[in-house]
Amino acid sequence: MTISLVFEGPAALLIFDRADQMNALNGAMVEEILLAIEQVARDPAVRALVVTGAGGHFMAGADIKDYARQSAQDFRAFQISAARVYAALEALPKPVIAAIEGYALGGGFEIALACDMIIAHPGAQLGLPEVKLGLVPGGGGTQRLARKLGPNIAAELLMTGRFADAAEMERRGVINRIAADPRMAALELAADIARHPTNAVADVKRLNLVAWSDGLESGLLAEGEALGQLFETGDGMDRIRAFVERSERKKQEKRGGHS
Repeated sequence: MTISLVFEGPAALLIFDRADQMNALNGAMVEEILLAIEQVARDPAVRALVVTGAGGHFMAGADIKDYARQSAQDFRAFQISAARVYAALEALPKPVIAAIEGYALGGGFEIALACDMIIAHPGAQLGLPEVKLGLVPGGGGTQRLARKLGPNIAAELLMTGRFADAAEMERRGVINRIAADPRMAALELAADIARHPTNAVADVKRLNLVAWSDGLESGLLAEGEALGQLFETGDGMDRIRAFVERSERKKQEKRGGHS
């Protein structure tokens, strides 16, 4: 299993559990997340979903080692599959709160952006660094970040690939609040929301999304097309392979230093 689903009072806690890979997203994880979201949707006792990661990190994006092994067709299939996760989180008629520690990068940050609220540790780092691999975000990052952050600052983050800390993201309104224990703070927020009628909360979520998502579908289609073309015809694959080679070299050097 690449995730855990734990029940805490009125909330379900979905925990990404590939700590040795900084919870990087792969195909198996996508399917398990989707099954967990379906379970939460069916359970009337669950009034909210808290999404978090094991091992001190939320999620460091997609598993780049998998990218390096994929054909263009496999890559596009994975992106389409992963997009179901972001859509399922937004479609869930229950509030979804991201509790972030450590890194929330690439697909990890995109998952957080698909949540209704975000609570982060003071040391959290968030970003969409895909441009450094010669790619663009493929999970709605170019669309949801601009809508939540505004186009100018979103352009800076997307074009530089830099990470933003929790204080900056709270100041800019992407993060709801900063907490020393974001998981506990998220569970407390979920319990507070759970005091209200289920149907009213579901309608508030739906209407809130409608307020800022006009045109999102066409933007998502354009984003997916751009990402697929960059992977297939740009220098994305060269940079992905170089990234994997650097990672393996660092691991070997680290093992050598401990010998």
